[in-house]
Amino acid sequence: MFFIGAALLILALRWSLDLVQLGGASAAFIFLSYLTDALVFAVIWTAVTQTDGEAGLLDGWRLLAGRRLKVIKAGIWGLPSAAVSYLLLSLGATLFQAVSVALGARIGGWLMLGWIFMVGWLCCALLFVALFACIETARGEDGLWKAGIKGMRGAYLGWRPLLAIWTAFVCAATLCAALGAGVLGHISMTTLDDAGREVLAYWINWPALFLAVMALLALLVPIGTDVLVSDRSNAGGETELAAFGEAVAVRLGQGLKALAAAVILSGLLVINVGIASSLTAALALWLTGRALAASAPAWGKAEAGPWARWKWLVFPGLPLLLLWLGATQIS
Repeated sequence: MFFIGAALLILALRWSLDLVQLGGASAAFIFLSYLTDALVFAVIWTAVTQTDGEAGLLDGWRLLAGRRLKVIKAGIWGLPSAAVSYLLLSLGATLFQAVSVALGARIGGWLMLGWIFMVGWLCCALLFVALFACIETARGEDGLWKAGIKGMRGAYLGWRPLLAIWTAFVCAATLCAALGAGVLGHISMTTLDDAGREVLAYWINWPALFLAVMALLALLVPIGTDVLVSDRSNAGGETELAAFGEAVAVRLGQGLKALAAAVILSGLLVINVGIASSLTAALALWLTGRALAASAPAWGKAEAGPWARWKWLVFPGLPLLLLWLGATQIS
């Protein structure tokens, strides 16, 4: 009953903040959902890990007194998962059109399927980065940056169990989709009117989502405990943590430059992709990766300010905007 109630609470918050259309304010409410998720997960962690006996959600809320605002701020670490999924999945179709031209449609299709699986696994790992950051904050970490880097290190050390969780989720989702298709295949399209079809299309995935969230909550404590204990046993202190943070920035910068090269290749091979647009997108990715690599030393310093770490998102912005507008006019 504890996990059922917690899963329903998370889904209710997600529904009210993510799916309610509020005009121009919708994006702000979606951002708030990351913060509420962080607080609920931290409350669940605090309640379940108590050794003094059974504890409920209200007990977890009470025990989290004095750290709730810091936990909410740690929920910001959920944003990289959304950004990475948007970037990599939006580029996937364009990139694999070029692969299909070079190697054939069948090979391109299988490689794109693998790409989607790997991007999903990466986003799953980034999701756990946010969860681990919230757990570290609930356990006493006061620094937002250090909590996130510790969460990244935990996800890096625990990539194998996270891959197993993602694979199990994909298999379960495939099974639910097959069962749902079998049931829906026996319903006539004339059985439901237009309103009924809309209701069915809206709610059909929520039962499976409820089971997935409840399973995630049940796995949160065992996998979080094992991964974070492994992180502490492998960490060599502040120096190792700083080196890991700097290495993350360097690798991300290299990844963006590699994506830039792939986008240029797609622009040369795919007919319906304008060369001006592909060159502009590639330049945007390359400049962003270069600026990120230049900011890498600040990623390894806990005392560095937000501007030193995130200025790479600002400096390439204006010239890239001008280039994009110029490419749009040419196209």
